[in-house]
Amino acid sequence: MTFAARVVSLLALALLAPACGGSSGGEGSGRPSASSTASSSPSPTVQVLELGKSDLALEAGTVASPAGFEPALAFQVPDGWSSVHRYADSFDVGVPDPASDGPLVVVTFSLAPEPDARAALAAVADRQPKAKVGPGGGRLLGADVDRLDLVGGDGPAYTSRDGTLALDAAPGRTLHFLATDSAGAGSALVVGVLVSENAGPAEQRLADAIVGSVRLADPA
Repeated sequence: MTFAARVVSLLALALLAPACGGSSGGEGSGRPSASSTASSSPSPTVQVLELGKSDLALEAGTVASPAGFEPALAFQVPDGWSSVHRYADSFDVGVPDPASDGPLVVVTFSLAPEPDARAALAAVADRQPKAKVGPGGGRLLGADVDRLDLVGGDGPAYTSRDGTLALDAAPGRTLHFLATDSAGAGSALVVGVLVSENAGPAEQRLADAIVGSVRLADPA
């Protein structure tokens, strides 16, 4: 309803926000004058996720991974999103489904129990042999990475390294997984996107925009 009406503008916000929150200033369309540089507004506040399990509402802008999650990540979220699970090996952001007790769409970040990215995605495919699997490439942290798409299926699909995050396949549900070994975590970094059967293309685009904005966080 109101969410659907706002979704296009939220997508624009999610896509444009990274350009506003970058750490390398001075790349505007024109040459900045001394007065414009001096009067520029301060960088927006970064919301650092707190460890724990609760429904934590997020403001539109830059969000950083919880303390203890390595590698430290930062990304952009639109208005209306929240986080429920935040642990040292996994965390999530999403939008609840008004028609059910689950999420409409959720983006998860986690460390995999498998030794590398390809092994992590292969384990997902092995757990869901009856699901429609679409292997392919994706982009994460500015680099090409392995990607696995699951459509349908039933039961467990992925569990994080410490077991704090579990994603299940289900009829009508789509799961997208991107994995990389290049994040310096000592374990494969897996980003998952769960899209429920009640979600539409607009919700998928919002989730993709969040994934596209993910970067390694600046040192504190």
